[in-house]
Amino acid sequence: MYKQLKKIVKYGKVIRNELLSQHTSYRVGGKADYFVMPSNVIELYDLIQYLTNRSIKYYILGGGTNVLAMDSGYKGVVICLKLINEIREYDDYIQVMAGTTLMEVCKYYQEHNYCGLEDATLIPGTVGAAVVGNAGAYKFTMGNIVKGVMVIEDGLIKYYSGGECGFVYRDSRLRNSIVLSVDIIKNIGCDYNRINEVIGLRSKQPKGYSAGSVFKRVDGIIVSKMLDEMGLKGLKIGGARVSEVHAGFIINDGTATSQDISNLISNIKDKVYKEKGVKLEEEIKYIV
Repeated sequence: MYKQLKKIVKYGKVIRNELLSQHTSYRVGGKADYFVMPSNVIELYDLIQYLTNRSIKYYILGGGTNVLAMDSGYKGVVICLKLINEIREYDDYIQVMAGTTLMEVCKYYQEHNYCGLEDATLIPGTVGAAVVGNAGAYKFTMGNIVKGVMVIEDGLIKYYSGGECGFVYRDSRLRNSIVLSVDIIKNIGCDYNRINEVIGLRSKQPKGYSAGSVFKRVDGIIVSKMLDEMGLKGLKIGGARVSEVHAGFIINDGTATSQDISNLISNIKDKVYKEKGVKLEEEIKYIV
C-alpha cells in the first residue's frame, strides 16, 4: 500500500511505522501503520476516496493537542493535516485552511487589527480540529466567529454556514466530516489589552506534557474546582498525575504510557461518580 499512497500524496509525506508520541502533546502513543501528510486539498480528497473505497481505517489528526494515542499504536492510516496550511483574505472574512494553527490565526488577527480572537490567544491545535470540537476559552468559542466551513462528507465536498454547523459546548455536527477550510468573520478593533490579560492567565497554567483540560464542564460545574475540593491534585498512576496547579490537567512527567493516562482518567471518573454522583465526559479524543 505504501507505493499507492505515495502515488496519491505526491508532494506530501508518507511514513511507515511512525510513532504517534512524536505528534501528540502528551508525548505518548505507539506506531501508526502509515502516517500520511497530504500537501493540499486535492491530495487529501483523493486519499480519502482511496481509503474509503477499500474500507481502510483512518484517523484525521490536527495538531495532536487534544488527543490520547494508545501504546498499541494505530492499525491503519493516520492523516495529519499540518501541511494544508494557508490564510487567504477576503472582504469581510478570512479563509483558513484546516491545518493552520489557531495561534497562527490569532497572530494574523493581531497584526491586522482584527477583533474576535483575543480570548483564543495561545490556544494550541489546528483550526480544523478547533471548529469540529467548538474549542473555546473564557468567553470565546469557535462557533461565535465562524462564517462557514468547507468539508468532505459522504465522499462529497460540501459547504455549511456557521449556523448550519450545529455548534454546542465543545462539539458540533462536524464530528463525522473532514474539515478542509474555515471562513472566519473579521472586524476591525483588536483589544490588545485583553490579549495581554489572556497571556497572563495562560502563563499560570501547568507546565509539562499534557492535552489541556481533560474533562468537559457538567451542568455548569467547573470540574477542576470540584476535583481540587475532592483532594485529587497530585493523584498519580505511573508517570501520569493530576496537576498540582490545575486539577483539570493530567501531566505526563516524561515516563508515562498512554495506559497510565487512561487509567488515571478512569480512576478520576469513578471517584467523582461515587462521591458526587456526577458522570464526567472527556474533552480529549482517543486515537484507537
